[in-house]
Amino acid sequence: MASVLYVEDEENDVFFMRRSFDRAGLEGTLQVVLDGQAAIDYLAGNGPFANRQEHPLPEVVLLDLNLPMISGFQVLNWIRNQPQLRDLPVVVFSSSARPEDQKLAQELGADDYFEKPGSGFDFGRVVKALSSKWLGRVSPAPACRTIPARS
Repeated sequence: MASVLYVEDEENDVFFMRRSFDRAGLEGTLQVVLDGQAAIDYLAGNGPFANRQEHPLPEVVLLDLNLPMISGFQVLNWIRNQPQLRDLPVVVFSSSARPEDQKLAQELGADDYFEKPGSGFDFGRVVKALSSKWLGRVSPAPACRTIPARS
């Protein structure tokens, strides 16, 4: 079962991304965690994420930079320092248009950088671009769910 791990704390962005994935025929491929620590725990298979049947290792990570607990930059750095995850595609999806953020993401090993559109209704264009470039090997999984943030 293939999946995309979307690391995002903004409820509206999660809603629009799910909707865009569903409309693109990718329903069920999106796994959502709400903070940087949950992303690391998910990818490491720690705690509640130990069952890979329920929490499959993703084919792609879609990563916001501005996250609670641990930033997207720190998550990206952690991923690139894990031998088993070094080749995992990481696509930054951020509202930051700052060139220094894009440069740092690239230096830390991001495979791509998408700036969030001004309207959630435009997330469909992002999903199309993601699909054509990164999601070619992803097939739909049975469920789309949000994994709660840690207390």
